[in-house]
Amino acid sequence: MKNKTIIKFTKHRILFFALSSLLIIGGIAGWIINSGFNLGIDFEAGLSQRVQIAEQVMSVSYSGADDVTLNVLNGNMVIEVRNEDGVKRTPLSSNDFTTFNALAAKLQDFEDVTVSVVREGVPSSTIATGLGLPYTLSSTPTVINAANSNTDSYISIDAVREALGDLSSSLQVQIVGDDYLQEFQIRVATETDGTKEDLEAQIFNLMENNFGSDNVIVKQSDYVGPKFSNLLTYRSIIMVVVALALIMIYIWIRFQFSSALAAITALAHDILIMIGFIAVFRLEVTTTTIAAVLTIIGYSLNDTIVVFDRIRENTKLLKGTRFEKITNISITQSLSRTLITSLTTLFAVLPLFIFARGTIQLFALNLLVGIVVGTYSSIFIASPVLLALTQARLKRKARHLGKAPEAILAEEVEAELGKNSPTPVVKEIEITTAQRKLKGKRKK
Repeated sequence: MKNKTIIKFTKHRILFFALSSLLIIGGIAGWIINSGFNLGIDFEAGLSQRVQIAEQVMSVSYSGADDVTLNVLNGNMVIEVRNEDGVKRTPLSSNDFTTFNALAAKLQDFEDVTVSVVREGVPSSTIATGLGLPYTLSSTPTVINAANSNTDSYISIDAVREALGDLSSSLQVQIVGDDYLQEFQIRVATETDGTKEDLEAQIFNLMENNFGSDNVIVKQSDYVGPKFSNLLTYRSIIMVVVALALIMIYIWIRFQFSSALAAITALAHDILIMIGFIAVFRLEVTTTTIAAVLTIIGYSLNDTIVVFDRIRENTKLLKGTRFEKITNISITQSLSRTLITSLTTLFAVLPLFIFARGTIQLFALNLLVGIVVGTYSSIFIASPVLLALTQARLKRKARHLGKAPEAILAEEVEAELGKNSPTPVVKEIEITTAQRKLKGKRKK
C-alpha cells in the first residue's frame, strides 16, 4: 500500500450515518403519509381485475352443425372449423384485411356464419380481446371489440373511479399502458371468503352501466382469500427473519460477534431503505418484492464479507497499526472489485427494467435500488460500524489493562496466530557420510 493512496472512508462516517438515518426516516414518513404499502393481491385479500373499455365493432354467430372457433393470435384473427372431414384452419391477417368490414366480408364466405358490423371503417389492427379465447361460435352472437385509437378523446381514470366509487372504500384503480387505450387495473379488498363471483359481477355490471353494454372486456381476473393472504404474509416475514438470523450465526462463526453485528446492521439498513423506497413511490408489494429483498440480502452480504475478510488479513499483516487505518486500507484495496461487480450487475439488470413489463420490470427496479444501496452500505455502513464496535471494545480492554488499544489488538492477533499455527516439532536428522572408492593416484 506504500505506492497507493489510502482513501479515508471512515473519516466522515458520522455524515454517512446521518444520511442513512434521513433516508430511513423519509421512508417511514412516506409509509405513514401513503397509509401503508401498496399491497398486491398476494398480501391483501380481494379481487384484482384488468379490464379494457373497448367499443363493440361487430358480432359473429354460427348456425351450422360443425364446431367453429374464432381465435386471435398476435392481433390476427384465425377461424378453425372441425367436422368429420378433419380440421380446417384459416388465418385472417390484419395486413390482408385492414378493416373490420373486410374481415366481415371474408367471414360471410364461411357456411352458416352470420356477421353484423356495428361500426364502419375501423382498422382491424385495433382488435381487443379478453378472457375466453378461443371463442366457440354458436347461434348466440359473439361480440368483437376494438380498442380506442383516438389519442385526443378517451375515458379517463377519474371516470372509472367515479363509476366504481360505491363498490368499496378499499377500491384502487390504475392505468395500464397508454391512457388512450382505456385499460385499467382494478383492485378491491375483502375480509370474507367466497365473494369472488359477487365482486366480479359487481365490477362488470357497474362498468357496463356506465360505459355501455358489450363495451367492457375482462382481460385478467385474480382472487386471493383472506386465509391464504395472511399465511403468505406471515411466511414472508419469517423467511426474512430466518435469513438474517442464519447470516448472523455464520458471520459470528467465521469472524467475530462484532463483525456479525456490523453485517446485520448493514443488511437491516439495506432492507429499510428498500422498503422505504417502495412505500414512498407506491410500488406494488408482491411475492416478487420479497424475492428481490432476499436477493439483495445475499448480494450485499457478499460485498460485506469480502471487505471483512480483507480487514482480518490486514489486521494480521499490519500488527501495531491503528484499526481505523487498517479498515481504510482494506476498503481501498477491495474498492475496485466492489465497483466492478456492482457495475456489471447493474448493466445486467438495467435492460430488464427498460424492456420488460409487469412484475419482471418491478423486480428489476427493486434490484437496481438494492444494488446501489448494498454497495453503499458495504463501504460506508458495515465497515464503519465494525470500526466503532472494535474501537469501543479495545478502549474498554485498554483501560482495564493499562495498555494502548494498538497493543491490545496486536496481542489478540498474536494469540490467534499462536492458536491456529502450533510450533512445529524439529527432530535431529543424522546425515551419513558417503563412502567413495578411490582409484589410481587418488588411492595413493
